[in-house]
Amino acid sequence: MKTFETNEMTTAQVHNYLQHAIAPRPIALVSTIDKDGKINLSPFSFFNLFSANPPVCIFSPSRRVRDNTTKHTLENVQEVAECVINIVDHNIVYKVNQASAEYAKGVNEFTEAGLTELASIHVKPPRVAESPVQLECLVKQIIPLGNGPGAGNLVLAEIKTIHFREDLLDETGKPIQENFDLVARLGSDWYTRVTPESLFALPKPINETLTQ
Repeated sequence: MKTFETNEMTTAQVHNYLQHAIAPRPIALVSTIDKDGKINLSPFSFFNLFSANPPVCIFSPSRRVRDNTTKHTLENVQEVAECVINIVDHNIVYKVNQASAEYAKGVNEFTEAGLTELASIHVKPPRVAESPVQLECLVKQIIPLGNGPGAGNLVLAEIKTIHFREDLLDETGKPIQENFDLVARLGSDWYTRVTPESLFALPKPINETLTQ
């Protein structure tokens, strides 16, 4: 084993090694809006589901490693505490990658990436029409993890409304996992795709002492 002490590494090195090892990571394509009504769209792979009651996702717009600046997404949710988390499938991954480019504040990444705005029901930021699953959220808390380059900012987003594309559900409303065609982030420029061939089911073991 090769061993590394994080306090002896640069932030960029820590970031690179951990992104390769802690993977695959789902991608939150987050739409936000500022107090002047300007829309932003940006993907984040520091993201996951953390609670079902209340339903809460967390994503982290980290401070930029190179110059310690903050991202427009973070600035927007500090002004308007709402967002839409749009789930990313293979059909839109190339456009999502384009949305990750650093545009000037006020530039609408929907337009730049060729994605379609779809009005939300309960929040101001629009949904991504091409996304297979869209989560309308209220931002309940923002937790800064530090002030230096690479520091995360945990955005606790409570899910209020869930939108599923109809072909992802069977006639009883149950999700069909094989139909989602999700993609996830790995290290560097690498992604992975969840195909039917890569899926396998593993039933949860039964604890006999709890069933007696």
